[in-house]
Amino acid sequence: MNPTANRSLIKELTTLTVVLLVLTRAVTMLKGISIIDSILPVVVAVLFLYSPILVIWRRGRKIDFLDDGVGDYFRSFIVFLITSLIVFPLFLIGAHLWQMYVFKMGGFKFVEYPHFWSAAAFQIFLVALPEEFYFRGYFQSAMDMMCEKRWKILGVKLGWGWIITSLVFALAHSIVYYRWWHFAIFFPALLFGYLRERTGTITASVLFHAASNLIMQWFVRCY
Repeated sequence: MNPTANRSLIKELTTLTVVLLVLTRAVTMLKGISIIDSILPVVVAVLFLYSPILVIWRRGRKIDFLDDGVGDYFRSFIVFLITSLIVFPLFLIGAHLWQMYVFKMGGFKFVEYPHFWSAAAFQIFLVALPEEFYFRGYFQSAMDMMCEKRWKILGVKLGWGWIITSLVFALAHSIVYYRWWHFAIFFPALLFGYLRERTGTITASVLFHAASNLIMQWFVRCY
């Protein structure tokens, strides 16, 4: 892309991201009001799904980060499954040691996950899908238009767009609702971005994102 096109795209990404985060922060600050609490997840999901769709349509670009057909969805699911089988056992072992020796927590005690399927639907459709659509679909795709993919990691070409998207994703969480550990979101975000580039779509990253949230919610209740 030429410098003028790059500047226009940077302005687009910056403006839309700032507006969405300000709106989300404003609505989040109203938590505690019953009607806000009931509609907040839906409002945020709609903002992060339909705002980029509108911008992409107005700019005349294509949404090329969605799977097309059963075969593509199956391939993305297999990538998600293999990644999960590699990553989650290692993560849980490391997280267990962290809980035991850093936080001095009691031993692991297996607990059930109440209302698992409703929680899974919530995480997929109201958390992971809108966030992955915006950040890995819209934002990372736009960044890749400006940033050359200079590195090859585990067979996938990646560039600064991957890194910047992960940084913005982590920062966005702190802007909306600050927690001291939000910096660590950068690391799973790298994996989400990797899955997007590995498959060319966001299905695997949506599933892995949702699974990560579900596992973390369950894990912290086991101590």
